[in-house]
Amino acid sequence: MSSNPANPSEPPSLIRTGARAGAAFVASVAKGIFFGALLGGGAFFYYLGQLSGPGYPGARAGGVGAALALLTSPPLLVAVLLALFMGVYVILGVSQGRTRAMQHLVAARGEAVAQRLGDAIAGRIESMPRTHGALRRASDWLSVDALSAQLAPVLGDGKAVRAVIAFVLDRLPLNEMLAEWQQGRAAQGEPQLTVAPRGAAPAQDPALRALIARRIHETLQEMSTPSRMPFWIVLALHAALFGTGLWLVG
Repeated sequence: MSSNPANPSEPPSLIRTGARAGAAFVASVAKGIFFGALLGGGAFFYYLGQLSGPGYPGARAGGVGAALALLTSPPLLVAVLLALFMGVYVILGVSQGRTRAMQHLVAARGEAVAQRLGDAIAGRIESMPRTHGALRRASDWLSVDALSAQLAPVLGDGKAVRAVIAFVLDRLPLNEMLAEWQQGRAAQGEPQLTVAPRGAAPAQDPALRALIARRIHETLQEMSTPSRMPFWIVLALHAALFGTGLWLVG
């Protein structure tokens, strides 16, 4: 009996995707710990050596005088701030790890998530009343809890799913999208959708669903795009603080 080969166009399994996302997260956190120990810890302990060395007369006095000199001096504040940078690098690693993990999830399941979440949002919009400017208050009809409960049988109800839905709702320009959708219908001479009678399913608009799914996918791509800018900003601040500390004890 011959077995059908797996379709190469099929997305990877959830287990494989989760493993890749987890590995990316762990690697980024490990990198953050490495930079925290190397850059943060190295600068901190080197600076402590300068505080107790010949460049700092108060520390050379010894005893209570040295303690008072350190406690009341700007160099001590610099030392405390340098110590905090060890944790800052770790936090950057965790943030970068979440972004890279989301990058794997979006690459594997982004289109499916965008499609199902777009259908859920479009379905709620299609069932809304069209009177008294209700469409302009579409965001009031959408909530993380309601959409999470609706999509739970398909996407699950974990924290990651809720975080994705919350991010999309926060970034999705619903009013702008609805205005674009209505302008497109008016330009094509199509009548506005009416609310279905009670108990009947609302009419579906493929253009609205495609528009929402496309904008959700773009939002997910933005969410999963890592940026090195925070690291370079922290590194520049760290170097400036370290240089200031050396100037104070020089």
